Amino acid sequence: MPYIQHRNAILAMICLFLMLSLSTVWFSHRTDKSNAAAAPPAQKPVPTVFVHGYKGTARSFNGMLGRLEKSGVAEKAMVIRVTKDGMIVVNGEISNRARHPMIQVIFSDNRASFRQTAGWLEKTMHILYTKYNVKEANLVGHSMGGLICTKYIEDTSGRRQYPVIQKLVTIGSPYEGVLIRVFKQNPNNTGDAARDLLPGSVAFKALYANKNRFSPHIQVLAIAGVVEKPALGDSLVSLDSALGGRFIVPKKQYTSKIVYGKNAQHSSLHENKRVDRIVTDFLWDAKK
Repeated sequence: MPYIQHRNAILAMICLFLMLSLSTVWFSHRTDKSNAAAAPPAQKPVPTVFVHGYKGTARSFNGMLGRLEKSGVAEKAMVIRVTKDGMIVVNGEISNRARHPMIQVIFSDNRASFRQTAGWLEKTMHILYTKYNVKEANLVGHSMGGLICTKYIEDTSGRRQYPVIQKLVTIGSPYEGVLIRVFKQNPNNTGDAARDLLPGSVAFKALYANKNRFSPHIQVLAIAGVVEKPALGDSLVSLDSALGGRFIVPKKQYTSKIVYGKNAQHSSLHENKRVDRIVTDFLWDAKK
């Protein structure tokens, strides 16, 4: 009898140990599931969309994006091409672990009107929002690209299903039009945009008429170039014209930087390493 009692006691202890072990595993599993359910989703990085100007191509921003990527400050994530009939062709994707992803937008019809081009950008941004879960974004525009970004912001004011724009950078953007004498010397400057870019055009009047639609939350940086004289600015856009966005953007949201010298020429601004640094510091607080 004592042997049987001893054996029963051992079996009872073994059963108790097994029950405790199973309970611990079950509780740990439940805790892991609860923690997984409670954990917030990974925050998607905020991409920056680069928009070229009049007659621009992939080459317009290829250099800058390549330099920023090589420096390690940002990653080129997507190239989006807009065909002449408005089809959006997306190449690439945005990783949740990407460091400051950059998106390059290229318009096949690079002479289209402000209205048409802004409409294409609007369609592009809507696709980024609905299909790629881009809820916030920055914009960078060179020359007419900065005007298109501004018009896009005005046109989508208060509308849903578009990314919330945090920051806008304009580089040599002619808010008061281009220098007519210089512009008209080039017989290749044709198309609807050529008309829109002239001082006092209907397109500019509409841009200024809708300034109250500009978001009160977007921080704006205007970069202007001066090769020799402010009146001639970057050789195509005067200093006053490049800084003309201050009459659209609320004062507290607006800041500007001026780049001087031969590398401040209009088509050289996006190849200027000083401009790279200014853009980097503004968008991503690289100085910190």
